[in-house]
Amino acid sequence: MKFAIIGCNSEDAISFPHEVENVTTPYGSARVIHATLPDGKQVDFLTRHSICLKEDAYETNFRANIYALYMCGVTHIISISVMGTCDYAYNLGSFCLISDFIDYTRLRESSFSMEHRLVRHAGMEDVFDPHMNDVLEKIIEDQHIPYEGRSIYACTDGPRYETAAEVRMMRALDVQVMGSTLVPEAPLCREVCIKYASIGIIARYATGMYRDVTDEDLLNISAQHKGVALDVALKAIEAYTE
Repeated sequence: MKFAIIGCNSEDAISFPHEVENVTTPYGSARVIHATLPDGKQVDFLTRHSICLKEDAYETNFRANIYALYMCGVTHIISISVMGTCDYAYNLGSFCLISDFIDYTRLRESSFSMEHRLVRHAGMEDVFDPHMNDVLEKIIEDQHIPYEGRSIYACTDGPRYETAAEVRMMRALDVQVMGSTLVPEAPLCREVCIKYASIGIIARYATGMYRDVTDEDLLNISAQHKGVALDVALKAIEAYTE
């Protein structure tokens, strides 16, 4: 069993002994950080959108990222993602865990080539692993972190935000949160049999709900809470048993 964490913005966030490897895959290369936790566990880190968010989500090479971690022997991934909400009950700065998704993306390579999949067709039952969610949820609640529960996620391409009409449609489909990072990341994990969970940081309200949220607002909330989310992920790895 080997864990990876996706979603740290920079190598500076990793305070453990580590080394960097550029892993070459059939889909391109990915920069993987190999770290050793104080208890001796080996954990890989990957930044997702490149260092300092220099690419939009739809430009991310998700296939290279996930296949690189697969080549490194990763079996479990915890992702950290900043997202919006279309649920008036959700508070900015609170956390959620993802239980399912709806895919509104159009511009992304969504599957590995057949010769690189471990399954011919990837089932999407419990694509966000329930046991990993159980472990993460207990840590979030034990730490008294504001928590909105397990949520349905809608993924869009970006970089634009959704329209007010799209938000009304999402709300009618029982979506609570939205973003542009978890698809095809989560389905690709299923294709190579990596278990996957995601911690969501609520950083904006959807279009038409309150005032517009600027990129500066989003980055400020992300900066305030990503360290806490990383701590939750690390505690889950320390506590995790099959």
